Order: sequence, then C-alpha cells, then structure tokens
Amino acid sequence: MSLCKVCGANNPDEAAACRVCKTALEKGDSGQEIRRRTQVEPMPRVPTFEEAGGFGAGQAGGQVRGGAAEPVRRVTVFDPNAGAHSGTQPADRPAVAARKIVGVLVTYSWSEQGQVFPVVEGRNFIGRNPEKCEIAITQDETLSAINSHIIFRKNFTIGDDVSMGGTDVDGEPVETAFVPLRNYAKIRTGSTHWTFIAIEPGKTEIEGTKE
Repeated sequence: MSLCKVCGANNPDEAAACRVCKTALEKGDSGQEIRRRTQVEPMPRVPTFEEAGGFGAGQAGGQVRGGAAEPVRRVTVFDPNAGAHSGTQPADRPAVAARKIVGVLVTYSWSEQGQVFPVVEGRNFIGRNPEKCEIAITQDETLSAINSHIIFRKNFTIGDDVSMGGTDVDGEPVETAFVPLRNYAKIRTGSTHWTFIAIEPGKTEIEGTKE
C-alpha cells in the first residue's frame, strides 16, 4: 500500500495518484508513516500610523495599496470638544445672575487703608465665614460665623442673626430681624465698625449719555 503524504489515505501500490486528494504518489513510501510538517507563516507587518495615512484612512477595513487591503492601526485620540453639542454631557449648571450693587460697607478696623465691601440686592450676610457670608471679616474673632445681615428690596434693613458679639446701629443694639438702615449709618458687628453708604440703584444712566 502507498500512503499519501498529503491526506494520509492508503492507496494501492500501483496507484500513481491518491484516490482521495488526487495528489501524485511517490514510489517507495509504502507502509511508511508520513510526518506532517506545520508551516508557520509570518504575520503581516502592521503599518505605522504615518504609513496608514493618518486619521480617516482605512475606514473600510484597510488602506488599499497595489490592489490589496492592508490592515490599519486604529488610534484612539481624546477630543476635548467631543459631546459638547451632542447632548451626551451633563447639562451645565444654570449661571447665577449677578446681583446689582446697591450700597457699600467701609471699615478701617483691620486695615489702615480701609476695606470696602459691596452690598447687593437681596440678603447680604455679615460674618467671619467667607463661604457663607457675602461680607466676611476673618480677622475678627468676636464676630460670629454668620453675625448679621443687610437686606435690600425696596428699602434697606439690618438684622442680627443671634450672634455672640451683637450688632449695633448708631449706638443702638439691633434686637429684631428688620431694623431700618439709613444712609451713612454707623454699624458695629463684633469688634468691626462700619460706615454704610447707600447707592440709588434706579439711576443707571451715565451723565451726558442720556438723550
């Protein structure tokens, strides 16, 4: 019997070709076991990013060169603008509208040059904690974290927020939440002394520009 070296089928000695795979048989191989050889083919070289043609090349599975498609290395690139207009990012927090300045507080208690703080529409907390107060004096250890407040809606009022150091206006202690506050009033909160100056918020035209 002749053993086919390709498919391993047994064939008659007189056969010139394998009856199974039709491969030509070599004489003198009868009864011998054929060792199958595994041929390792080298993997095709992956082209570099520049060889692949940069971004956008090989979108159909590879860049065609000489009629053959070559694999293209895919590169992931961070795009800081991705999703900015696609609705995939969380919505930005709504912007806090700036409140109009309607007055100022001036103090010389902690600086020879003086310190000026704007008073804006709505409620303005005065205290030692800058994270909770619009007007914060961190040097004053007798000032409570939230000591007092000034409110402007139609008129100015001042109140004490149950502070340890208390609040005075023109030498009189503030004992209620809504005490009328006049222009150029003298205020004491803790050990800080202030002069309050009101601004007329309704007059926004710059002199000489109104027709």
